[in-house]
Amino acid sequence: MVGVLALAILGVTAYLTLKVVRNFLFNLQRAKKSGLPYVIGLFPPTGFVWMGLGEIIGIPLSKIPYAKEWSWLQIIHFQGSWRVLRKLEEKLGDTFLLVNPLKLYMKTSNAELATQITARRTDFTKPTEGYDLVDIFGKSILTQEGQEWRRHRKIVGPSFSEKSNRLVFEESLRQTEGMIGLWATQGTNTKAELRVVNTPEDAATLSLHVICAAGFGVPQVWPNQTEENLDQKGLQAFSKFKLTGEHTLSFKDALVSLLKHILWFVLFSPSVLKSSPLKVHQTTYKAFNECKMYFEELFDLKKKQIDLGESEEGTMDLMGPMIKANYESSTTDSKIGDAPSTTLTKKEILGNAFIFLFAGHETTANSIHYSVILLAIHLSKQRHLQADIDSIVGSKPISEWSYYDDMPRLFNTMPGAVIHEELRLIPAILNVPKGTKGDQVVTMDGRRFMVPDRTFVHLNIVGTHRNPRYWPEKPNEFLPERWLPSQSTSSSITIIDKKEEGVGKEVSGADGLENASFETSGSTSLVKPVKGSYIPFSEGARACPGKRFAQVEGTAVLSALFHRYSVELDVSEWASDEEVEGMGREERRKVYAKAAEKAEMIIRRSEQIITVQMLPGDRVPLRFVQRGKERFGDL
Repeated sequence: MVGVLALAILGVTAYLTLKVVRNFLFNLQRAKKSGLPYVIGLFPPTGFVWMGLGEIIGIPLSKIPYAKEWSWLQIIHFQGSWRVLRKLEEKLGDTFLLVNPLKLYMKTSNAELATQITARRTDFTKPTEGYDLVDIFGKSILTQEGQEWRRHRKIVGPSFSEKSNRLVFEESLRQTEGMIGLWATQGTNTKAELRVVNTPEDAATLSLHVICAAGFGVPQVWPNQTEENLDQKGLQAFSKFKLTGEHTLSFKDALVSLLKHILWFVLFSPSVLKSSPLKVHQTTYKAFNECKMYFEELFDLKKKQIDLGESEEGTMDLMGPMIKANYESSTTDSKIGDAPSTTLTKKEILGNAFIFLFAGHETTANSIHYSVILLAIHLSKQRHLQADIDSIVGSKPISEWSYYDDMPRLFNTMPGAVIHEELRLIPAILNVPKGTKGDQVVTMDGRRFMVPDRTFVHLNIVGTHRNPRYWPEKPNEFLPERWLPSQSTSSSITIIDKKEEGVGKEVSGADGLENASFETSGSTSLVKPVKGSYIPFSEGARACPGKRFAQVEGTAVLSALFHRYSVELDVSEWASDEEVEGMGREERRKVYAKAAEKAEMIIRRSEQIITVQMLPGDRVPLRFVQRGKERFGDL
């Protein structure tokens, strides 16, 4: 019996070994035919299991003298392109393959190739495996491909319009004033001086408020505000402090808790979390269930408004168009009529609603947070930013700022340049995933290459954004001026040939969405780099539909914040307020340099969990002061 079992084990082992060897040799042969440089490895950095294994074995192996130089170890490190900037590209080139027994893997930082990949959406598709994490309420535009993606896009796309941009602009200004008001109530703060430690949390709250109000008509209030601040615009149970029905969490608290614990859905389904005895699992399920109830209630409310012929004023109403497409005369949870291409199920509507709330606030919040810190580190850039804001809005109260008059000028000067530069240096995600359907011929620098069928592709955003080929002047440094047409030169950015494409509301953008009025293409517009060299929102038809939402919000928040305040790094770790007061310029410069060095170190050890963000517990304390009262303004 033991002998039979041993033979069986030996046979299975031999079979699996032969299969692995055969697959490896097959992939090696295809890599050689591609014409691309390649590296040998054990497995690719795709999927949660292999990425996790890569993190586990990569750390000990990287400490072994000879093994640590193995390129494969750097490739499988999920944070590799961020941790070690362009080290692999300097060794292997901008595009290379990883040969292993599982599947071919390609990584590229080449703009020409990225443009071809994003333009040929049927040849290079989006891998949808592993998106169960965000499909907890239903399938969404983010997680679909092919015909299913087109169905979602056709229905949700029109919500991202010029009207929507205006609403986002106005709500962002209001929420910035709300955030400043909150800061003024904390500790010993006054309106003249605000010491802020929880900038990332406050930026996340601001962005959540913006998407809730502008996107769903569910305005929120800050902890120091009351329901009177809603001006009768709040929705019972969604905007108010008082809980209704069976709810045990407010709408905002439920969302915040769910987003905080969302990674548990990688491992467990909601039903498993519900029955788990662990407190963290119970907390996660409670947040999920609360959000589900709120989404269903919001769905019913929007459905009722449509049935009564009521229009949603002052909001993008992201949910309304999805319901209107197929629920005007039905309350079922199935596709209606003979045109499934123009309908969504109830679960799909809830799934898209969650994606908009999730993606619509976390990525923008991180961008705003990092932008503020970078401006605190680089005080001369901050002064340039404030000068541009002053030249555009002057002393005009924020309540009188106009989207149509002020947003185009703010976006095409330093406020917009800072947002662009921050996303160039610190994108929301490190790579854009794609996959080949069939062998695909591509062209780079006049040469033809073949990307084999079923190759997993990563467009390396960090590597592309810091590629000296496209960003010749100090590609690793924060230089927002590189985006300004009057100051950009051939040495600071590689520029495309400009064409006067007009201004206005053409429905002809590469992403298929309505062009925004602030997206100008004239001599005073922000510089447009080589196509494919700047891809924080991806590119082509599958580019992020919330791109303009994020650009408007970021521009508005920075403009409103720095119109009234300057931000400086809090140097209290190195010197007290009294000591700073007694310092000369050179002494202040040295102490500020220490704070700046630490802030940059904290930024550099950020990681992508879902999006790129600071490590838990990391903070960069900031000090906002009314303009004219800076302590380090002369540095």
